[in-house]
Amino acid sequence: MFDQNLPDQLASRLANDRIAIFLFHGVIRKQIDPVRNYTGKHIESNLFSECMEMLLRKGNPLSMEKIRVLCEENEPFPSNSFAVTFDDGFENNISVAAPILQDLKIPFTIYVTSKFVDENGMSWIDRIEYSVQDTDLKIIRAEWLKLDFELNTAKQKIEFLRSIRQFVKNTPSCDPNKFADKLCSRLGKHGKLSTMDQLDLKMSWDQVRTANKNDLITIGGHSHSHPILSFLTQGQLRSELDTSLNMLWRNANVGPTHYSYPEGLAHCFSDNVIKELKIRGVKCCPTAIDGVNEIGVDPFYLKRIMVNAE
Repeated sequence: MFDQNLPDQLASRLANDRIAIFLFHGVIRKQIDPVRNYTGKHIESNLFSECMEMLLRKGNPLSMEKIRVLCEENEPFPSNSFAVTFDDGFENNISVAAPILQDLKIPFTIYVTSKFVDENGMSWIDRIEYSVQDTDLKIIRAEWLKLDFELNTAKQKIEFLRSIRQFVKNTPSCDPNKFADKLCSRLGKHGKLSTMDQLDLKMSWDQVRTANKNDLITIGGHSHSHPILSFLTQGQLRSELDTSLNMLWRNANVGPTHYSYPEGLAHCFSDNVIKELKIRGVKCCPTAIDGVNEIGVDPFYLKRIMVNAE
């Protein structure tokens, strides 16, 4: 599953007078699941170490706070500079990734989804992956495509999961959590909401507090329940932002400066979303749009490079 050429691929994205911001989710010690994590969202620790060592040989690590300041002051980025970021707040960011990054003295940012931390909650797609991997069903009807999918092999289950991701992430009328509730029930798993699995376990508030005191770590917000912000009504949007920022401040003394958009593609945020973030004191909010960043980039339109090891 994991591409051993990944260190070279990441290093190839470094460039003169540009900043490459890498978007990770998790780092695990070993991949053991036949279906779950098929995207390589959580990469193995040995490969992650190789990636970080390669980037450090080829480039200059920066914190997201340093990037924010350079953007605001319209200053050039150091040649071949890069940043390491994680979305969602997985516990393995602290227990597996952090020791590697700290040994190399590479600063990094964790964007925390407050509900996930508060409840050790699973995202809608992690709930579905869990249910698809373990289901006893042999065939299922995908009403959104008017197609039947066989679920007899890992390959067939992954094909089904890919169709789900494509539909949910591009359909404004689809509520991902309600979609997951219904589908998991059909799969006979009733929508598992929390597990201690390495692919699911989230940071605790104690870990967020401790990380926030570490000079190498920046903590930012990533919504409360991980919806696509641009799909929300104005009231829902304000509630998501207020709840996440209030919980981060109350539970871990994390201020509002840094944030990232859930999903993060161009259709997942808007001028209105940015306006509401700025009202609340957010000053830097990278996207998940692929690319590197030049001098003068707006800190609310920073591009990131999604790191999957599929």
